Amino acid sequence: MTGRWRRPWRALCVAMLLLAGVVPAAAQQLRVDVLQTREEMDGPPAAAAVAMRADATPDAPAVLTLPRREAGYWLRLTVDGAMPASGDMRLLLRGPRAIGPVRFYPPLAEPRTVRDAASGGSTLLRRGWVLSLPHGWPTGAVAYLRINGAVTEPIRLQLDSVPGLVRAERHDTRLTMAVFTTLMLMALAMFAVWLVFRDGLYLSYAGYVTCVAVYALMVSGDAAEMWGLAWLDGFGAPGRWAAATLAVLLQLVFTLRFLELPRRLPWGARAVQAMVAVHAALLVVLLLGREHVAGWYYVAGNVLLLLSIPLVLACAALAWRRGAAYAGYYLLGWSPMIVLAASGAGRQLGLLPPGWSVGGLPMVALVQSAVLALALSRHAANRHRITLLARQSLERDPLTGALNRRVVEQMLDAWAELGGLGARRYGVLMLDIDRLRVINNTHGRAIGDAVLQQALARIRSLVAAEDTVARMEADSFAVVSEGRREDCELLAQRLADGFSRRPFRIDGHQIEVSISIGLAMSRRGESSASLLARARHALDHARMAGDNAVSIAPGSSTGEHPAVTPELLAQADTARAETTPS
Repeated sequence: MTGRWRRPWRALCVAMLLLAGVVPAAAQQLRVDVLQTREEMDGPPAAAAVAMRADATPDAPAVLTLPRREAGYWLRLTVDGAMPASGDMRLLLRGPRAIGPVRFYPPLAEPRTVRDAASGGSTLLRRGWVLSLPHGWPTGAVAYLRINGAVTEPIRLQLDSVPGLVRAERHDTRLTMAVFTTLMLMALAMFAVWLVFRDGLYLSYAGYVTCVAVYALMVSGDAAEMWGLAWLDGFGAPGRWAAATLAVLLQLVFTLRFLELPRRLPWGARAVQAMVAVHAALLVVLLLGREHVAGWYYVAGNVLLLLSIPLVLACAALAWRRGAAYAGYYLLGWSPMIVLAASGAGRQLGLLPPGWSVGGLPMVALVQSAVLALALSRHAANRHRITLLARQSLERDPLTGALNRRVVEQMLDAWAELGGLGARRYGVLMLDIDRLRVINNTHGRAIGDAVLQQALARIRSLVAAEDTVARMEADSFAVVSEGRREDCELLAQRLADGFSRRPFRIDGHQIEVSISIGLAMSRRGESSASLLARARHALDHARMAGDNAVSIAPGSSTGEHPAVTPELLAQADTARAETTPS
């Protein structure tokens, strides 16, 4: 080989040798021994048995679950090679904040108390402790770590370089903010839907998503470094507990409405309402006691959570079997979150092994939002269908131009499909023109047809623009109006007064026209046939009562109107006909 080529090859060999000397230092294997000590000690034990052992590689941390212990734990740390003092390697400890300050004895250096970032420690690692190695890690040197035993969650130990740590933290921060932003946008969308429909179902879910987003941000540790959100971190552990408790409370309220429990499962509704009351009382205790209840609050909250989970799952399954419109969406969307929450609570109480991780809470919440979006799309499609049927239907009565009975039945079917998801209650008013046959016999069929046309015009003038008016039969009309029962009752009375105060003037004739009105309010999940039958039944009672009478169908199966026979209706029509002037 000529001299011209020897120098580059020499340089390459020197570089490879240097690289070989550096790589082992950056890819150390860490061994962690949990020492078996029986009492509190001021310094590292000179000799102690190993109670537990774990190894950390550059790609996987050492994971240890330590049972609760008042005396705390001593950890002995060793590596399989030397680390230079000038290197940028750090020992990283990750675990719950309840561990508090830790005492670290680095190799060949003075011991020091290290705090996490939230308590004034290094901000390189916002969710744990950064343990510096001022003199590196000489071959055969031993380091010790003293941590308290106040928690049962697993801890993780790993060696990493400062650049690698910064990259990982930046990645985690971007992910946290992306999830937080998405959840908050979902909450705003739910709040906007609530403003449109005024249904507490949407408001409870918007509040739940907000609480989950805030809780995930507070647990991540990123809130302290973000403009406009740093105040959240100031609440500390009580703030995180409050967000979690409020999220569970709102989830129970959402469950109550979403699964239609008051109607489909009354005992389940009472049980869920009791859980809501207990969680609300627990939240009040936390807000008043704050740090003073720290010793037992997390235990009470996790126990209540574990009691709530089988309850809501059982209610969802039974409601699904009983025809709740969106129970399937509930089971699909909430099951992953329920499993995640149960695993976290079980691990906090020491009932489950450390492998049951509570990580991924924000991502599971995003999945929930996507599942609910599917349900909302069904809801929006049904509302759009109702609007089209009311405004653009070609199936109309040829005499009056009003919608016919078939369109009304299709509308009510669409309302029923809305189920418990955001559908406000609505009423069906059945209107019958009294003695139309007498008017036809007295003034002729043409006058009777004109009475029907003017009756429709008067009805439309008395109802709201968004209400639907249809001709059901020869002398019967129907009005579908969305709103509370009180609103529908006022509308029925307004219609009765509107017909009683002004007679119709047709071809020089002044014709007194009265109506009978039967009102039935919707019940979630009720079929259109059942609702129309109840409205017709109420109308029959109104016809029995006299001119411009209003009858309201009961809202439950108890206290129903007595049966009205055709003979009684015929007697009432005959009596009114005899009192009508020709």
